[in-house]
Order: sequence, then structure tokens, then C-alpha cells
Amino acid sequence: MEKKERLSIGEAAAFLAVSVDTLRRWDASGKLKAQRSEGKHRYYFSEDLKRFRTDLDVIGEAWAASEQAPEIPGEYYCERADRFTARLERFGVSLLRTGIIPERIVSLLVAVTGEIGDNSFAHNIGNWPDAPGIFYAYDINRRFVVLADRGQGVLKTLRRVKPDLEDDRDALQTAFTEYLSGRSPERRGNGLKLVREISEENPIGLYFQSGIAAVRIPKQPGKLTIENTLRNIRGTFARIEF
Repeated sequence: MEKKERLSIGEAAAFLAVSVDTLRRWDASGKLKAQRSEGKHRYYFSEDLKRFRTDLDVIGEAWAASEQAPEIPGEYYCERADRFTARLERFGVSLLRTGIIPERIVSLLVAVTGEIGDNSFAHNIGNWPDAPGIFYAYDINRRFVVLADRGQGVLKTLRRVKPDLEDDRDALQTAFTEYLSGRSPERRGNGLKLVREISEENPIGLYFQSGIAAVRIPKQPGKLTIENTLRNIRGTFARIEF
């Protein structure tokens, strides 16, 4: 395994262009947790700082919304389902080690993330409009996950079995609230109902967009709402907060 580059708190402050005192405050508040050496000195891994500095939302949304697929860092691209599964397992293990949220919530968060990512593969395999696979990134320090795909979207998927769906908003309403018969094309809808149930009952927030409609579920347990959006997402884009 490749050895991770370690930076002192002074080097990390210079990398992020902030003061050492700012890093100490971020460590205390949990915004950017430091590692501790045996001598209790703070240090950081360079890859964690790069991830913290990167606006993952912007990259993920650009991946899903752009007319042509933009290049994205390889560490965020899962071209195959097995790569996504492996990275999802590492995410769960890393999150458990931090101890920042209860083990039960970690399991539920992994389930929600896995359901959304697996749906992207299951409903687009052999039918990707251009770039296959998904964008998958997370920031444990800032407590969010981003997933996106350039697939067919929820409306086209569900119209195979429910042709009378009017628009993207109607499709998301069906996907997150209405149980269908369980045939293969409908698994996306039934899986997203599990996502909704977990998110509504636990401190897991969700923003999920497909086409020009989006679902919101607040991080503090609350109910789903659906809204229209100004920007079109070709496939799906999701941000999960924990």
C-alpha cells in the first residue's frame, strides 16, 4: 500500500492558506479533524487536505449536467459497479474508525449511499447515453457524500412500466413514495423508497435531482419535499449529509 504523505499543522495551514489557529479551531469544532502523533502533535494527510479544498458538489454536478462528459479525477470515478462497492466499503470502515457518528447510523448511511449508487448501474447497464459509471466522492470531515451519473434518469426508467408519468417531478414522486410491483425496471423506485424511509427517520439529509426536479429531506428527521429546479441533470445527482 502506498504510504500517505503527512503534513505538520504549519505545512497544512500553508497548503490551505489559513492560519494555524484556524486549523486548531477547525479541529476542535470537527470541521477538519487532525490526526495525532504518539507525542500528541497534530498532523494531516495531504490527500485529506486536497479533498477538503476541492468543491466536490461542483465537480459532481458538472459531471451530471454538462452536455459532454468532463474529465474528473480518477479517485472519484467508478466506471464499474465492483469499484463502487469496494470504495463504499472503505468509506464505511473509515467512518467507523472516526467514531463521529454511531455505528448504527454508519450502517444506514452506507445502505443509502449503496442504494443510490447501485441503482445508477442497475438501470443504465448497456444503455449509458455516453460515459458509463458514476461520480462518487465523500468528505468525512465535512460529513457529506456526492454521487452522480450521466444515465437515462428516473423519468425514462420508470416510464417503461408507468407510461403515464407526466414529468420529472411526477417521476420522483412515484420513485420515492409509491411501491410498484418489483419487476426489474421498477427496482429504482422501490429502492429509493428505502432511501426515503431511512433518511426521514434518521439524521441523514438528502438532496436528489433528476431532470429538472429534486427531492429534499432535511438532516434533522423530517419529511420529503419535491421542487422544480432551474438546471437540468441528465441522469441523477445526489448529496447525502450526515
